[in-house]
Amino acid sequence: MPEPTGEDEPEVQGTEAVPTEAPDPVEELERTRESYLRLAADFENFKRRRALEAQEQARYGAEGMLRAILPVLDNLARALSHIPEDASDGLAEGLRLTVRQLEEALRSEGVERIPAVGGPFDPRLHEAVATVPDRPAGQVVSEYLPGYRLHDRVVRAAQVAVGGGPGQSGDAAGEVGSGGEPFEAESG
Repeated sequence: MPEPTGEDEPEVQGTEAVPTEAPDPVEELERTRESYLRLAADFENFKRRRALEAQEQARYGAEGMLRAILPVLDNLARALSHIPEDASDGLAEGLRLTVRQLEEALRSEGVERIPAVGGPFDPRLHEAVATVPDRPAGQVVSEYLPGYRLHDRVVRAAQVAVGGGPGQSGDAAGEVGSGGEPFEAESG
């Protein structure tokens, strides 16, 4: 008998996996339920985050505008400092009123000036730009540029001169003159 050459033999199909049993509907339902619960929790977290972001935006959204307005307030205050206290002409009164209104408007929006002179130096609130020898160490002696915070966030640290203690010489940033008058800091 002739040997089979393999040409007449039926071809063997690829070995495909035939599911032996259908998935358990209870297990499938439980997996779907767990997936739904995870998705619902993720969505709740997303909503909570968005609400917090919206609150923060409402509370601190004016920070950019405040940074733009502060140099204007600084310049108005500088101009006002050159007007004698007893001056009562229209320009002097108008400038005083303008500064007062701007400060009140900022206060009404949660902006407050950071206290500086006479208090202890706090690096979170103050930027030391000079030291003053023979003054109490760590005490703010004078203010070059006022600092402001919006609610609880520092928008601009106060630029100050700090006492260096007995015999302490000024640092590289500069020293306040013997008259105690600081330089006029440029803002902007």
